[in-house]
Amino acid sequence: MTAPGQLLDTSLGDWLSEHTGRSGAWELHRLAGGNSNETCLLTCDGTRYVLRRPPRHALSASAHSVSREHRVLTALAGTPVAAPRPVALCEDPAVPMAPFLLMEHVPDAVSVTHELPAAYAGDPAAVTRLAEDMVDALAAIHRLDWRAAGLADFGRPERFLERQVPRWYRQWQGVARRPLPRMEQVADWLERNRPEGSTPALLHGDFHLDNCLVSTREPRLLAVIDWEMSTIGDPLVDLGLLLAFWGDRPLPRPAMPAIQAVSRLPGSPTREDLLARYEQAVGRRVEHIAYYQCLAFFKLAAIVEAAWSQHLAGELDTPYSRALEYDVPALLDEAAAFAGLAS
Repeated sequence: MTAPGQLLDTSLGDWLSEHTGRSGAWELHRLAGGNSNETCLLTCDGTRYVLRRPPRHALSASAHSVSREHRVLTALAGTPVAAPRPVALCEDPAVPMAPFLLMEHVPDAVSVTHELPAAYAGDPAAVTRLAEDMVDALAAIHRLDWRAAGLADFGRPERFLERQVPRWYRQWQGVARRPLPRMEQVADWLERNRPEGSTPALLHGDFHLDNCLVSTREPRLLAVIDWEMSTIGDPLVDLGLLLAFWGDRPLPRPAMPAIQAVSRLPGSPTREDLLARYEQAVGRRVEHIAYYQCLAFFKLAAIVEAAWSQHLAGELDTPYSRALEYDVPALLDEAAAFAGLAS
C-alpha cells in the first residue's frame, strides 16, 4: 500500500482544482527526486495526476525545463507517439511548488531498471518484447512531422551535430573540479570523425528503457516520459544513447550500471537486433553508429559531472552523486572504447 501522502495547502489545491475541474482535498506523494525532475503523484477524489518540477539542485535550467516538457507533450497529444497527456503548466511564483507541469497518470505502469515486473516471471521473451516496443516508440518519435505538430521553432536543427562537442565540452569546463584527460581525447576524436548528420527530427534527448513506462501486467510499453531535454536535431543522437546503454558494455564494471540493466539478462536481444529493427521502422540504413554511441556518453559525462561538483561542494549527497566519482570517468572510458581509442 502507498504510504499516507501530504495534504496540500489551500492555494496550491485551489490552483489544481481550477485547472482540472476536480474539487476536494489534494494529496501528494513524492515518487522521485535527485537530479532528474522531481516527480510526485497527486490524488483528488480518487483521480490521479503526476506533477513534475525541477529538482532542488538543478544541473542546469535547460536540463530541467518543465515548460519545454509541457510544450512537447502538448504537441504530441493525438499523434502516434506514446506519451502522457499534459494537463496544465504553472509558472506563477505565487503558487507553491511552481514551476511545475501537471500531466495525466498512466495506470498500471512502472519504469524498469534492473528488475522486470513480477508478472513477467517465466517469460523468456519479456525483454525482447519490451525492446521491440521501445525501438518502435523511438522510431515513431523520429518519424513525426514535427513542423505539422507545431514544433517548427522548437530547436535549432541547422548545424546541430556540429555544435554538440563544443557545447558539451564548454559545459564540462564550467563545472569541472578534477582533471578528466579522456574528455579532451574523446572530444578531439569526435570533432575529427564527425559524420554529415541525419535529416532533422524530434529528439527525446534522454531516451532509454528507464525513461519509458511499461505495463505491470504484460511486456508492453505504455508511454515515453521525461521529455525535458527534447529538441529538434539529429535523431541518431537518441539511438546512440539507447544502444550505448544496451547489452554488453565495454568495461567489466560499466558506468551507471542500473540503466537498462535488464538488457544484460540471458536471452536479451543484442544491440545489432535493436539497430536492425530501428532501420526497418524508419526505412533507412543507419551509418556511423559508433560515433553516436561515443557522443552519447561524452555528452552524458559532461552533464552529470555537474552533480559530482555539487557533491564535492557539499550541496548534494546521494548514492547517485557519490557514484559519479567512478561513473563519469567510466562513461568517458566507454566512449573511448566505442571510438576505438587505445586504453
